[in-house]
Formats: sequence, C-alpha cells, structure tokens
Amino acid sequence: MAPFPLLRVFLFLPIPTGSNRKRIEFSHTACYKFTCSVFERCALGKGKGNLRTLRNPESLDMTVIHINVPYSLLLQRIDFAVKNQIHPEIYFSAEDLDNCREREARDLSRTLQENRLEITFHGPFMDLSPGGVDRRVKDVTLDRLSKTIELAHFFKPKMIVFHPGYERWKFDGNIKLWLESSLQTWRPLVKRVEEIGLTLAIENVFEETPEPIKNLLEEIDSPHFRFCFDTGHHNVFSQAPLPVWIEALGRYLSEVHLHDNHKEMDEHLPMGEGKFDFNQFFGLLLQYKLKPIYTIEPHEEAHLWRGLEAVKKYIH
Repeated sequence: MAPFPLLRVFLFLPIPTGSNRKRIEFSHTACYKFTCSVFERCALGKGKGNLRTLRNPESLDMTVIHINVPYSLLLQRIDFAVKNQIHPEIYFSAEDLDNCREREARDLSRTLQENRLEITFHGPFMDLSPGGVDRRVKDVTLDRLSKTIELAHFFKPKMIVFHPGYERWKFDGNIKLWLESSLQTWRPLVKRVEEIGLTLAIENVFEETPEPIKNLLEEIDSPHFRFCFDTGHHNVFSQAPLPVWIEALGRYLSEVHLHDNHKEMDEHLPMGEGKFDFNQFFGLLLQYKLKPIYTIEPHEEAHLWRGLEAVKKYIH
C-alpha cells in the first residue's frame, strides 16, 4: 500500500513575540470551513492539482502519512477519500466527540479498513489542560482524551496526537507543578493504550525548551507514549536550537508536523517559504536514523499544492 502525504489543516491567528505575547486562539469553525473548501474543490476537480496524481514519498523510508480531516467532514466525503486513497488523520473536536454515534463510527472505520487506508487521530485541545491545577478542568480534559481513545477501538489508529499544555507564562515557569499534575492525567491513559496496543504522542506547542516534554516522557517511560515534533511551533516559540530538541527527544520521535513561518507568528506556510531550516532538520533525522510519520499543514488552499511540491525535496 502506498501512503499519501499528510495534510493537517488548523488555523492559527498571529501571535506577537516577547513578554506581551498573547496565546494562540484556535478557530475550529474556520478550520472546518477551510478544510471543507479544499476537500470539496479537490473532489470536484477545481483545485490546482489532483491528489490522485501524487506519488508517494519513499526517500527516508516507507512512511505512513495522512491527510488531516475533521471527523464530521470525513463522514460526508468518505467516497472522495477512498477514491483518492487518502490515509486520514481524523481530528475529533469536542463537538465531534459529543455527536459521534457508534454505528456511524463503526461503518466509517470499516470502510477505511476495507480500502486499506491507514489512520491516525488528533484529539481535541481547545480549553483543555492535562497539566492544569483546576480539578474540574482536568476532569473535563481527562474525559475528552479518554473518549478519543475509546473511539480508537473501532479505527485502530497508528498514532493519537494530543497537546500536553505546558506554557511558561501560564505556569509561571513552574515545570514541577505542571509535571506533577500531568502525570496524574497521562499515567492512566498510557496504561490504557498499553493494554489495547495503541500509541499516544504529545506535540510541542508553546514549549520554549524540550525540558517539560522530556521530563514527562521520562517519567512515564513507555514505548506507547511518544513525541510529535511541530516545526512551525518550534520556529515561533522555542528558545532552544533545533539540534538540542532532536538530541533530547529524538528517541521518542514518532510523528512530525511540517510547516514554515518567519519566526513572528504561526503562518503555516509551505516548507521553504519561511525561516525554518529544513535542510538541518532532515539532516538530523538522517543522522539519528529517525523515521516518523510526516505531516504537512497548509493554511490556505494554494499552500496545499505548494506544500506537497516542496516536501518532495526531502521525501520522494
């Protein structure tokens, strides 16, 4: 089976850098509308390319790479996904989790599996805080994460990506406080996925150094609890250079999100159109012999086609 490049579509608003930086506000509604537009235009042949004409990357390894699609949209466009052999990363929002029905989830998973389409998940993140101090917020967080894992019973995803939720500004630099609370959340979840043969990956977002994520991964110490590296988030928020991240977390790396920016806001540009050093990054992956799942994350429809073309320089 030949994998397709993974397209993850999230919308991020501009973030000023420095001490007065505001937190990113994620717009699921805007994300959903944009994803629908791209997905539907491709289905109708109105885009600048056709996913069926794209060949699969094989330079670093035979990687499983998916296109990120909101669950509710995938239900509507499953025929298009099957026709174009799109291996989906299914994004479940809180609303999707509330509205999901067992029969439709079972039918969707059966269709994907019968057509040999491999699956990954991305869990909800809005308003959630796995390492928070408010018990009620953590209860809601644990419930959302648990329900995402429950759905994996039908879909058998190769990876489930979650956000760990550490922000230096929010926790006043108290990694220990966040870590102790995070362990209470993640330990039972990891124990559960170990029992059913699944793997979780936590993604860097606002972390300025690899220390918080490394501490959490080391404390859990499970092959079913891994790391998802996001190039765009690193480029905007990290204070530590790229080799430090890969040296610290490379042995945990299981998935990568590939997008670019100019170090001022999370623009989600195609690779090579911003200031992230992809030559260095892919050199480090080869140096450490790392073979993650790859993700490209366009912010506009035009970025989709340029992004797919740009990734061929490194994965073809």
